[in-house]
Amino acid sequence: MKPAQFRDIQADLGWTHAQTAAALGLSVVSVKRIATDTQVITDQTARMLIALLLVHKEGLAKKYAKLVDKYHGDTTMESR
Repeated sequence: MKPAQFRDIQADLGWTHAQTAAALGLSVVSVKRIATDTQVITDQTARMLIALLLVHKEGLAKKYAKLVDKYHGDTTMESR
């Protein structure tokens, strides 16, 4: 994934850097660096962002958040 594609997905989701960071489990600084091509986008980060785009496009965000709460309750979902 290229930084422009990362930014395009962020825009499609309507997420800020802070929201993207929370959803991906990254720091805001890392998301800013990824978006500006000063940090490598790992395969895991790219795949997660694409999966989150699918979840949101398919209207499954609330179901996803419930599952995260159930199985990983210590994670906050800023993008709900």
